[in-house]
Amino acid sequence: MNDAPTLVTGATGAQGGAVARALRAQGRPVRAMVRDRTSASATALADIGCDVAEGSYEDQTLLDRAIAGCGAVFSVQLAPSPADPDRERRQAGALVAAARRAGVAQFVHSSVSNTGDFETMAGWAEGRWEPNYWRSKADAEALVREAGFASHTLLRPAFMMENFAEPKAGSMFPDLQQGRILTATEPDTRIALVAADDIGAAAALAIAEPARFNGAAIELAGDHLTLGEVAAAIGAARGVPIIAETRGYDELVLRGQHDGWVRTQLWLNVVGYPARPAQMEAIGLHPISFAEWLHGHCDAILIDRAG
Repeated sequence: MNDAPTLVTGATGAQGGAVARALRAQGRPVRAMVRDRTSASATALADIGCDVAEGSYEDQTLLDRAIAGCGAVFSVQLAPSPADPDRERRQAGALVAAARRAGVAQFVHSSVSNTGDFETMAGWAEGRWEPNYWRSKADAEALVREAGFASHTLLRPAFMMENFAEPKAGSMFPDLQQGRILTATEPDTRIALVAADDIGAAAALAIAEPARFNGAAIELAGDHLTLGEVAAAIGAARGVPIIAETRGYDELVLRGQHDGWVRTQLWLNVVGYPARPAQMEAIGLHPISFAEWLHGHCDAILIDRAG
């Protein structure tokens, strides 16, 4: 086993945290990049044996210090926003450049399901589906592919199961606390779902076998459910009835859901994520179903019917 640590970016987030835990479970050294070494989440990483280092995509000195001596990198960035449309490209570029300066051999980058084929999506030519979002993902992937690493792997996760739990659910599914999942997604639309721990497992496998996964783009999903099935599973786990209802775009935005998120709900009806559990099974991973994920995350799904 290589004694050089893996730099895990986004280590206090869902994806990076899962990668750090998976690597530590294998006994591999991890350097977790965080913004604040004194935070509770950074302390939790130290408690499982991570070397916690302060770093920032915006500070080259700190980034170079964090990555020095690492043999591999797990890369994840913030998606572009209307206020900062180039954020993901800029952050990915800074990390790739730092990894090349440090002589890192292996780079594992987390993107999103369908990145490779977005220009073939129904409605793409009409500009329906946030063109900058998809082009930003593709540009970040291209930076990784073209950097010249000895080994690189692209992970393409589907819709994260953690979005139904706090802290994400409060903004994405604000009516869930009152027992309702309100979206523009149609009742018969199936959504590919993935647990953060499966992203961690896939990254750890790629890092353990760099030659096998060099140049691979791996679609990640552990389940494929309608929102009605999601609601029923949450209801069964929490012991209260949960229902899923389809509403119009205008109503959902007026209720406080972000317009970009509501457009994504409409995208799910027309296109959706191509990732399927069989693709993980094919590389030797056994992904977590939504029902299995609920066993460990049920308490983070807040239900207050009286509210």
